[in-house]
Amino acid sequence: MPGISFDRAVDYYDATRGYPPGVAERLRDAIIAALELSRSAQILEAGVGTGRIAIPFIEAGYFYAGVDLSRRMMGQLRRKLDSRVHRVHLICGDAMHLPIADSTFDAVVMVHVLHLVEDWRQVLNEAHRALRPGGAIVLADEVRGECDGADHTPRAQVQRAWSAILDELNVPPDQRRDGAPHGLDERFRDHLHALGATVERTTLITYRQQLQTVREVARRYQERMYSSCWILPDHIHAEAARRLQHWIDEQCPDPDTPRDAPARIDAMIARRT
Repeated sequence: MPGISFDRAVDYYDATRGYPPGVAERLRDAIIAALELSRSAQILEAGVGTGRIAIPFIEAGYFYAGVDLSRRMMGQLRRKLDSRVHRVHLICGDAMHLPIADSTFDAVVMVHVLHLVEDWRQVLNEAHRALRPGGAIVLADEVRGECDGADHTPRAQVQRAWSAILDELNVPPDQRRDGAPHGLDERFRDHLHALGATVERTTLITYRQQLQTVREVARRYQERMYSSCWILPDHIHAEAARRLQHWIDEQCPDPDTPRDAPARIDAMIARRT
């Protein structure tokens, strides 16, 4: 069984997951520097979506291939590129079974993807297979919150409230994807080591998140904009949304003040020997 298709999210994905202006370009430059990519490098992204990571590479002239389950998401990417000539190749396919020949790419990029697939080990196997010797896998993920480690951002507040509500409703793990590894799980490092790769962890960039309010973030949960809500049965989601509204109205002290916070993008870089 393949992973999760984001067809249903295409109309709002960029508005809810996009980076502030300039961040995607800084991320591109940091990846190029970390991997010491030449202008002739060929890059593959598994889970390319609407191109929030891909477009800066494409516009800089790199050969960029993207694989995604969602034709609609990749259609959005094509519309952003309009009729300009680019070195880009988009493929509708499953990251667990990449339609890619062995030893083809200099870099394989995945950002916030492995928690969405059925078998993350198979995805890493496929990414490693697609690399040329000396190439690298970049697993990147956003880390949000203040420097003291606490995360008081609107999204973090709503996430904690939502998780507590699902606990109250006795929602089982298979309806919450709680068992899926998030972030840069150390299991990824162990598996990549077992494949023979050398692995390092680094911070690629730091930046400020976009301003948002608790009420805005909560609405995204209530309207099932996040993939973590899609698996919930309708009646469970409806009750959880009702309780979340009660939390906003009765327990959240300041739901309408826009806030931002420091964030960074960390990466696990695995080089094929």
